Amino acid sequence: ILDAVVTASGQQTEGMAATAPLSDARGVKITQQQLEALIAAHQHFLANRADAPRLDLCGRTVTGLDFSHHNLTLSDFSRADLSGSNFRGCDMANANLFGAAMIDSNFASANLINSDLRGVGLQNADLRSANLRGADLRQGMVEDEHGNRHFVGSNLRFADLRGANLTDILAHGADLSASDLSNARLNNAELNDCNLRAANLENSDLTGTNLSGSNLQGVDLTGAILDRTDLTGADLTAAIMEGARIRRTDLTRARQSEQLVDIEADLRSILHEHQRWIESLGRVGRRADLARHDLTEIGLNGAELSAAIMTLCLLKSGRLDRANLAMADLSSSNAPEMSAISADLRGTVFSEANLRRARFDRADCSPLQVKRPEGTLTCEADFAGANLSDASFAHADLQGVNFAGTILRRANLQDADLTGANLRGADLTGALFDGIRLDGADTTGAIGIPDAYLD
Repeated sequence: ILDAVVTASGQQTEGMAATAPLSDARGVKITQQQLEALIAAHQHFLANRADAPRLDLCGRTVTGLDFSHHNLTLSDFSRADLSGSNFRGCDMANANLFGAAMIDSNFASANLINSDLRGVGLQNADLRSANLRGADLRQGMVEDEHGNRHFVGSNLRFADLRGANLTDILAHGADLSASDLSNARLNNAELNDCNLRAANLENSDLTGTNLSGSNLQGVDLTGAILDRTDLTGADLTAAIMEGARIRRTDLTRARQSEQLVDIEADLRSILHEHQRWIESLGRVGRRADLARHDLTEIGLNGAELSAAIMTLCLLKSGRLDRANLAMADLSSSNAPEMSAISADLRGTVFSEANLRRARFDRADCSPLQVKRPEGTLTCEADFAGANLSDASFAHADLQGVNFAGTILRRANLQDADLTGANLRGADLTGALFDGIRLDGADTTGAIGIPDAYLD
């Protein structure tokens, strides 16, 4: 590999930019020492040395290496696997990252101005304070191993973009769901038809941003600037808009949460009819349907809401302590800071919900046995794909709960019983584990669980 770097100058056509091939054999992983040699050669290329090779890692597997604080402008990382690598503080202006896999990589404070990020995979990547001004994050056409071509959208799901500069980016169709864009600059960005569901846009600047046709369900726009923002056809259901600075922006062009006319009287009526429906086994009364409703800071402590429909419900700071929510559907709900202490959550569905800083201490999330003519059905609580960052489950019964793909960063799991729980692909970085039970839990692909708890 290093011989190729050293002798590359003798293999170039005069007047053409040189490249530094790694090896003819794909799949060969280079060491950190070999990478440093390639980067050193790239510095000579940037200094206009005619015989110096440019850094070219096209299609290569370069995972878990440290690129930090290097000048990598004009480098080629297209279709490379860079997962888990550290690019912190790198200058990557005008770099080619087309179709690259950068899952769990660190790009904090990196300069990605005018870089080609079409079709990239940046799931769980750290892009805090990165500069992506003018970057291209649109869909990219890639070719698989069978020669078939298909479009792949840029994936920044759960990415950390706090304070990032995303001015003038092109990101049509990108997946930014559950990403953290707080304090980010998105001036004049093209984000039409994007998936921004449950993204955190607190205090972001969306001046002149095109969000037409985008999924903004459950986004947090607290303190955000919406000036000349295009929301035509966007879905703002369950979005939090407190303190948003809205100027020259037409919200009527977007779909929003439904409002109860007289919230207290309407809720009393809904809960009364739901109680009748429960007691009569569905013969009279009416099942509570609060889907897509705004129930911000609502007080429902001790309420009977078993089997209620509450999908895409806005429940910010909602009070549901001791409530019966068994078999209720709260999927895709936006409920940060919700309190459901000692609630009955057996068989409850919270999949894809935003539950940051929610309280579930002493809640009962154990499997619910439902008798049917054809036999007994076991229903487990489902939090798959939910954002539970900083949530608390202290002393909760979480036996058999589905936490697959869930974000549980810094969650309080002290003395919780997760016997038989599904934690496949969950992120538990920084969580509290004192007294936890994980007997029989599936932790395949989970991160952040100390080895002492996996014995």
